[in-house]
Amino acid sequence: GDEHEAVRMQATIAIDATPAVLTAVRAGAGLSVLPDFLVRDEFAAGRLVHILPEWQLPSGGIYTVYPAARFRPPKVM
Repeated sequence: GDEHEAVRMQATIAIDATPAVLTAVRAGAGLSVLPDFLVRDEFAAGRLVHILPEWQLPSGGIYTVYPAARFRPPKVM
């Protein structure tokens, strides 16, 4: 729908590797937003519970950042 709700949260742990986030969530360290493909089996096995099934992150693009051609080795070109 068109309903919006802001929820302010304070993180007590910061992890920048998705597999480590999954491990922490599985261990009960907190909540996280993780890709469907990563948690599908977790939901099916009952190891995780989807608490906001109607909510999803806005979709975004995937980008690649690479150095200018003059800095790339010939193998990559």
